[in-house]
Amino acid sequence: MLTKHGKDFIKLLENIKPSKNRYEIFNDWLVMASAALYSWKKDDAVENEYLEIVKQYKPEEVDQLSQLLSLTVEALEDQEQDFLGEVFTFAELSNTRNSQFFTPYHISYLMAEMAIGEKELPKNRVCKINDPCCGAGGMLIAGAMVMKKMGFSFQQDALFIGQDIDPRCARMTFIQLSLLGVPAVIICGNTITLEMYWQRETIGYYMAGMGFRLRAEELIERVKNLEQAEPEPEQIPIEIMIPRGELVQGELF
Repeated sequence: MLTKHGKDFIKLLENIKPSKNRYEIFNDWLVMASAALYSWKKDDAVENEYLEIVKQYKPEEVDQLSQLLSLTVEALEDQEQDFLGEVFTFAELSNTRNSQFFTPYHISYLMAEMAIGEKELPKNRVCKINDPCCGAGGMLIAGAMVMKKMGFSFQQDALFIGQDIDPRCARMTFIQLSLLGVPAVIICGNTITLEMYWQRETIGYYMAGMGFRLRAEELIERVKNLEQAEPEPEQIPIEIMIPRGELVQGELF
């Protein structure tokens, strides 16, 4: 069932710009909102993309677009779940022709509980969770919430990686994980062919010092591998003896 925040979001979306349909407006909003949340990291390509979109709207329309982000913040504060995935589904913004359907959040949460709910999570190292077809980030959000329920600090000791070929999905995941303070790397690309179109890190990734921690862990693993490697057997020199009687004249021996 669509929440009040979701209903308000869709109602506002439909009345921002009469010359554009809600599909176009939602796509534009995703570009602008994700760019705003990525402004902590200087990226000219992201900034130029934002400027190309914003000049298509009047000042009062830009203000309404910013209200959509405010509604998203309020919705996630009220309930930490897949809010944008819910809006995407109920507003019929998904590509049903290509069978694009999102898993309901309560199912995602159940799956997260089954996958990690009873496991002992790693201590003194980063716990990594990867969703190669992340949609709006519902499964990753569910994983973070299960960790939170277990008393595990997902904002400090976990890294979430989301990948999706649809840039709208990648941006929805980036927006929601950024607002929830989740350390994450979001990749827009083809998981099967390994093509990557763009990659962005959330502010939570930076705040947790995740880049440094991952490099440190990699270095520690390399040292451990060197210590555990079996030493090469000692090479014993072989002495070749040539009988003197077999030497011929002219040989330098």
